[in-house]
Amino acid sequence: MKKRARAAWKARDPPARPAEYRAVRSIVRKLVPELRANGARAVLLAGSWARGDARRESDIDLWVLGARSGEEERWHAPFVLSLLYTNARAERAKLTNPRHIGGAVPGWRVAVPVFDPYRTARRIQTEAQRFRWNAVAASCDRWVGREMGRWAEEVVKLVRALGAGQDATAAVQRNLIADALGFVMATHQRKFWDSENESWERIGRAVGGPWARAQRAALGIPGGRLVPSCAAALRLYALTARAVAPTLSPNDREIAAHACRTAGMPEPPASR
Repeated sequence: MKKRARAAWKARDPPARPAEYRAVRSIVRKLVPELRANGARAVLLAGSWARGDARRESDIDLWVLGARSGEEERWHAPFVLSLLYTNARAERAKLTNPRHIGGAVPGWRVAVPVFDPYRTARRIQTEAQRFRWNAVAASCDRWVGREMGRWAEEVVKLVRALGAGQDATAAVQRNLIADALGFVMATHQRKFWDSENESWERIGRAVGGPWARAQRAALGIPGGRLVPSCAAALRLYALTARAVAPTLSPNDREIAAHACRTAGMPEPPASR
């Protein structure tokens, strides 16, 4: 029954065909004059249609570099266009921002410039190709420490919600923790996740072991009930805190330890 159900869902969004790739490229090319007239200095096709793993219902991700910022969704039958308006400075900053590196670097490496008269996009792509984790190791470690402190508060809120019988609040807190800690752990282990659409699967496979099992349980896989899955989210925090302990500042370690104690979980070891 489960296999048939999955097959039915898969049939609703099959892999894109070559003709659909050609249609997407044609749509993008026809859109360039409008974007150029509105100040675009570069336009890139990004995401699954650039990587080559698009499915029939995948949206078309376009990065538009210019003076404008923001996001826009358009319907261009039979596709949804997702336009990200940004600029070269902001995109370069993502290549060194620990929260964005895991997605920005691989994203820029595979993006396809369709309009780039000033070679703005090509220069950023060159920087992405040259990226090395060791160049940003210190900033990544600091970010990981800050995130553990930030999510410690949410761990305490989850414990409180469980005790108060606030099931909806507990479920939301559980999901927030399970979501965020994947990116924390990926940055700690210097892993790229490429597309956020599949980041939880990719990160879980890359980390593996007890952490991956706790992640899946926290996300309710398979068929997790509320309290056990919330307990798994708390365990996921404790496992992450232990893994990143060598990089935590004394302050961040104490905050994480407080959260672990509140959750009834082992504390991260003290720095040597």
